[in-house]
Amino acid sequence: MDDFQIFSAIATAIVLEAMPFLALGSLLSALVEVFLSPARIARLTPKGLIPRVLVGAGAGFVLPTCECGVVPVARRLLKKGAPGSTVVAYLLAAPIVNPVVLASTFVAFRGSWVMVGARAGVALIVASLVAITAYRFAGRALVREGASDEHDHEHQAGGRLLAVWQHAASDFLEMGKFLIFGSMAAAALKTFLPLDVIQQFEGNLLLSIAGMMLLAILLSVCSEADAFVAASFVTFPAAAHLAFVTIGPMVDIKLIVLYAATFRTRLFLLLITLPVVLVFFLSWAFGVWL
Repeated sequence: MDDFQIFSAIATAIVLEAMPFLALGSLLSALVEVFLSPARIARLTPKGLIPRVLVGAGAGFVLPTCECGVVPVARRLLKKGAPGSTVVAYLLAAPIVNPVVLASTFVAFRGSWVMVGARAGVALIVASLVAITAYRFAGRALVREGASDEHDHEHQAGGRLLAVWQHAASDFLEMGKFLIFGSMAAAALKTFLPLDVIQQFEGNLLLSIAGMMLLAILLSVCSEADAFVAASFVTFPAAAHLAFVTIGPMVDIKLIVLYAATFRTRLFLLLITLPVVLVFFLSWAFGVWL
């Protein structure tokens, strides 16, 4: 089998494994968009910094939104008066700490509860610490003036059920191209990258973590599918896999653009720097523990 056939087989396998989870995530995100009111969610947030952060970090279980759609949701919540600490925690944690993503992680890593727990744990820690820091240092005004809610839609025409399918189809097509691109890039790296270059990363814990984090930021694979891309690098250590699946849904190329267009400078800088530092050291600690 020549290199192109190997590349095609690897890329196709990753896409086919991840596609059902991508479709389910798109449907759940559409249901949230159509049926849940941000104003109602804002009224339910508790008083006190720590309870608000915990509610935001855990909200992904009931608002399962991937990172492809979480920024517009976060912006709407902030404009409706939701506490900034709650929204920032939700922004970072929801694309990871939700049933669809955790299920895809379980399947991608062949039933590894350790990886599922580590991914959820690191996400909750990072989201909580960034939210607390944002409350202390980012100031009260978090959204840029003029940042519009271009994703808001009217749902009256055709009914809510039609709106759900329209949103789901739109999200699926939008996220699907990132999945295909990420799968092709992962397949290309595995097929064409010289073996000695890969081995330099594989044999060093810190280098493997840094390399996989950089790859996650560049590939911008959706959180419903990124576990399959990470797991395809079978020779890398588990800590590098953890770093990949944790940093990608928090900081990647498309998110950096959205953050810059939506949030004020202090929060923007916080969102693209502190998660990188925290994920790196937490993944390293996980690797040392293993």
